[in-house]
Parts: sequence; C-alpha cells; structure tokens
Amino acid sequence: MQRTSPRRRLRWHGWPYARTVAVIFTIGLIASACGTPTADDALASSNQAPTTSPPPTTTTTTTTTTTVAPTTTTAAPTPSECAARVPLEQQIGQLMFPVIVQTEFETAAELASDGLLGGVVVLGNPSASIADDIARYQQASLLGPGVIAVDEEGGRVQRLSSLTTALPSAGTVGSTFSLDEAAQLAEDHARAIGELGFTMNLAPVVDLDNGGFIGDRAFGEDPEQVVDFAFATADGILAAGLDPVIKHFPGHGRGLDSHTGLPTIPGVETLRETDLVPFVEAAERGDLPIMVGHLVVEGLTNGQPASISPAAIDGLLRTDIGFDGLVMTDALNMDAIANDLNNAEAAELSLAAGVDLIMLGSVADTALTIERIVEAVENGRISNASITASFLRVMETRGLAVCGSIPADDQ
Repeated sequence: MQRTSPRRRLRWHGWPYARTVAVIFTIGLIASACGTPTADDALASSNQAPTTSPPPTTTTTTTTTTTVAPTTTTAAPTPSECAARVPLEQQIGQLMFPVIVQTEFETAAELASDGLLGGVVVLGNPSASIADDIARYQQASLLGPGVIAVDEEGGRVQRLSSLTTALPSAGTVGSTFSLDEAAQLAEDHARAIGELGFTMNLAPVVDLDNGGFIGDRAFGEDPEQVVDFAFATADGILAAGLDPVIKHFPGHGRGLDSHTGLPTIPGVETLRETDLVPFVEAAERGDLPIMVGHLVVEGLTNGQPASISPAAIDGLLRTDIGFDGLVMTDALNMDAIANDLNNAEAAELSLAAGVDLIMLGSVADTALTIERIVEAVENGRISNASITASFLRVMETRGLAVCGSIPADDQ
C-alpha cells in the first residue's frame, strides 16, 4: 500500500458561518461657467480733437453651479433574501430525497415540477433507459436540476453493475491498490455513471472494519488508512464532476446491520480515538457531505438513532467537530428507524436535529411529510431559519445560485 497524502492534526472545534455583502457608491458633479471681460475702446487718431476718456468699464463674473443628484443602484439580493421568496412548502420540498426504483421516476418528476423534491436515490437494478428517465426528471424540476444519487461503493454494494464496469470492494482497494490507483478507479467509474445522468455517488464508506456487519465495505481497520483511501476515492469522484458522500456518521463499524435492527455503538470517548477520526478529518477538509447512520451512541443519544438525535448532529457533528456542510440521513425505510417511526415522523425529528437532506423511504410519502414539516415550522417545533439554512446548503451542493433559480412569478 502506498500513501501519498499527509496526515492532518485533529482538532475539535466549531467555527461560525457568515456571509457579508456590501455595496458603497456616490456620484457628484459640479460644473462652472465664467463671464469674459470686454476690451477698452481704441484711442482716436492724433488729428482728431481731444476727447474725454470714457468712464472705466466694470467687468462682471458670473458663476453657475449645476448639481447632479446622486445615482442610487439597488444592491443585489443576498441568497437568504432570495430564499425568503421561495414558499415554505417548496423550501421543505428541496430537502426531500426519497429512495425510488426506476419505475417511480414519473411520480418523482411530477413532484419535482412543483418544487417538492430536491432529488432522488435510485435503488434496484436500472436498465439502460435510466438515462432518459433522469433527463426527463431534470427537465421537469422547477428549481433546477436535482441530486440524482446511487450507491456505487463497489463489491457487494453496486446498483449499476450491469451498465458499467464492476468495482472491487473497498476492502480490496485498501489492501491491494495505491492511493493514486484508488483515485483513478473512482474517477473512471464516476465518469461512467455520470454519463447516465447521476450527480452523486453515496460513497466512500469511512467506517472501520471492526469484524462486524460493515466488513469489506470499509477500506480497513486503521483510521489513518481509511482516511487516506476515502479521500483518494472522494477526490476521484469529484474529478469526474460528481459529489461523493462520507458515511455513516458516527461510525457503523462496531454496530449490527441497521437494515434489520437498531445497533448500539460505544460512547464518544471510545469513538474519538478510532471510529470518529475520519469524520473529524472530513469536517476539517470541509467539502464533502456527510451521511448520518441509524446508530444509538451510548451516553449521547439517549436510546435514539443518531440520525434523529440533536445531541449527535447539532451537538457532536456541528458544534463539537465543527462541520458546517451538508448532512443527510441514511434511508428512513430501514428497520432501525421504520420499526418505530413512519417517514413523516422521522423526517421531522431529523430536521429538528440538524439534518439538511432527508432520505425518505418512499416517494409516496413526500406530500404527507412536507405537510407535517410545514405544520412543525408554523407551530415552532422547527425554526424557519433552520429550514432556510438547509435549503441553501442543498442548493449549493447542486451548484445552483438561489437567486437565479426562483421562477419569475415568485421574484
């Protein structure tokens, strides 16, 4: 194994997020005009009779001042001001990110055409016509192209293996590839799925292989090795023009399968030296979205999954670690969540905890979920400011200027 990237010194901190817009201008103009004095008369010739000199001529100077009123140009609106023009229902809609199979693209496109979806996650085994389905969805989307995501980790987690070259597992990459080879492999594969219309790959996994459920989905058991290969993979995906996603915060390596139950992992003091290391370094790097897993953290989440826990997201991830980027949930149809909560209930709790993008378990639940979140905002269970902040993060991830994405009728 070859390592080429230097390690960073870990820091636990928070930092403020601020934007400043200032425009200063003044124009003034003063013009003056002066009168011109007259010349004296010429003297008479010597053979003329003497004459009396005319009285002296008085020269008068007149100054005219013209003042031009200052010209005022209205400052361009800020992204937050433009976001305020987007109806609350549509802002919330852009935070909805349901899992779908290919046959549900028409339903998804109808929602997107009303501004009620931020994107989709494609499951199943799509056919080659997926490219046309994605194109129709993007054309229909009211607030600009959405996030079209897929799980292409490699190994046993691939959705598009029939349409692209199969990928080796992360475990194989971490044990037999160099970092440069890992980056090139990720870039080549991301270009192939990007040609189908996908904009996001839900990879790389930065969980540690602790001998449990994750296994060869991890690059290894050593945190530093995992960070090296995860960042090389992420850089390859970015080089191909797609967004990678770091997952599953705060570390799924020690837990059971959250598809079939609710795992419990050790407390923060144990995780801090091991499982949390890749997430701390991802936060320091700052340009990679993070997915939160459905994991109970001992002593932190009070028996709740991290994906709906304010202590895990607003507390540990955003405040303690200092991450201010896009946060998404894992799918809400997994048993770790779905055994106790429906999609709308879980979505409300996740947004209240600090998540930006909600991976609904069913596109059919989108309208009901939006309705519930609107009611939660109106009744103070979720702040309007937090919805707007999440809306702006989602739009930024999609590469969309908020002020340029508002339909003309809403401006």
